[in-house]
Order: sequence, then C-alpha cells, then structure tokens
Amino acid sequence: MKKTWLKRTLLGVAVSTALMGTVAAYSEGVGFHHGPPTPEQMQQHEAMMLSHIGSKLNLNATQAAKLKVLGDLFLAAHAPQAGAADPHAAATALIAGNTFDRAGAQNLLNQHVAKLQSNGPAIIAATGDFFDSLTPAQQQQVRDLAAHHHGFFGMGGMGGPGEHGHHGPHGPHGSSGPAGN
Repeated sequence: MKKTWLKRTLLGVAVSTALMGTVAAYSEGVGFHHGPPTPEQMQQHEAMMLSHIGSKLNLNATQAAKLKVLGDLFLAAHAPQAGAADPHAAATALIAGNTFDRAGAQNLLNQHVAKLQSNGPAIIAATGDFFDSLTPAQQQQVRDLAAHHHGFFGMGGMGGPGEHGHHGPHGPHGSSGPAGN
C-alpha cells in the first residue's frame, strides 16, 4: 500500500510538472519571439492546449474541468509577480559586470524555489485530482505519452501539429535535434 501511494505521488508530481511545461515556457517568453506573452495570449494557449489534451485523452466534462483547474494553477504559478523585475533583465544583470553576480543568482534561485514551494501543494493536489479521475486506460495513455515524449509536454510533447508539438520535428528555432529530447 505504501509503495503504491509513493508511486502514484511521484507519477502525479512528474505528470503535473510535465503537463504544463509549455505553459511555463511560454510564460517566460520562450516560444514568443517578441517578448513575454500577454495574459490574453496565455489564456488562448491554455485553451488550445486543454482542448488538445481533452481530445487526445477523450476526457469527459468532469475530467476536463479538473484539467482546467490544473491549467489555471500552472498559469497563476508562472505569472510574473506584481512589481517583480523582468526575468530576462534580471538574468542579463547577472553577467553585466566583470564578474558573475553569484549573490544575485542565488537570490533569483531563492525566489524561484519559494514560489515553487508556495504553489506546489495546490498543483500536486490538482494533478492528483485530475490523474485519479482518469480511467485506467486513460492513465495508461498518459504513462505511455510521458514515456514516449521524455517529459510529456515539453517542447514537442503530446503531439500537436503533425504530432511533433509546437516547433515541429526539429525542435525550437530550427535546432537539428528532435523536439522533446
């Protein structure tokens, strides 16, 4: 019983992390060539992704609602904090001087970890609610997709256009490696 709980918890965390990986990437501006996306663009992307996942897993209304809760939590977790510095400017500032700003980097890491710890329990609970609502066949489909895509929803995860995800078969920005690897 304890091993089953541990496996389900670890799988839930892995799936939740991977499930909205593209949301995280897009919220940081990756994938948008003109800076971070607007809230409207993020909502449109979330709706498209939830629709795609819903059809891929053939979700019923209850399951789709649980997935929406999870998606909304990921969007909220990756939304920039009011008054927070631009993440790109903060990263650039680390190398602006003659030496790498180790203290600044540690501060950015601490902020990121604190945000993860704050949002993590709700995301884990929502992931568990969603995954546990799936039928055994749907759960296996999620496991198979996670194994096949090495991270499930990373760049090129769970299909998308031509079954190669957002960036097609060659990954982001024309890289030669397969997407998602």
